[in-house]
Amino acid sequence: MAILRPGLAVLAAALALCACQPGPGPDASADDGAMNPGVSPVLLAVTGAGGRQPVAGGLFGRFAVGGAAHTFSADDIARLPPHRIETGFPLGENARVWQGVRLSDVLAAAGAPGAGARLTCLDGYQIEVSATMIAAHQPVLARSVDGQALVLGELGPFILVWPRGSAPELSDMADDLWAFGVFAIEAI
Repeated sequence: MAILRPGLAVLAAALALCACQPGPGPDASADDGAMNPGVSPVLLAVTGAGGRQPVAGGLFGRFAVGGAAHTFSADDIARLPPHRIETGFPLGENARVWQGVRLSDVLAAAGAPGAGARLTCLDGYQIEVSATMIAAHQPVLARSVDGQALVLGELGPFILVWPRGSAPELSDMADDLWAFGVFAIEAI
């Protein structure tokens, strides 16, 4: 079942162009920003915890995502511990296996352990998740579902997945906290 929000395709195309420019990850040196064949593209930026200043404009400017950012390439994400959640999305759908990394691990790797988060999606949709809710439920920033990589313009590069299939208190959770097309996170 496709879930679309207005303007997602245009913004996904813009991000895809931007994502081809690798930038320094959490452990990279400042001169890794040039196009290098062995450097994976940046997929995610976490602001509010220090890091490098993002390029002015683009989706960061359009959606008021500001501040210095820690950037995460596909390789950086792959170095974080993988986690799986089996649950249905949208609400009422059959359970599927979602795999990615815990939001709490991404925040910790960016220097903001225990923080809450404001997630921004390619179409400008934003959600805020409290530190308490993150700690209690350990949602996953999924990069694949049922073994298939999430694609830009569909649900990728990341979708925030909650364990409503295994947590009774989340069983009727509305889909509005299932942010998809996530490209930026602000530690709050």
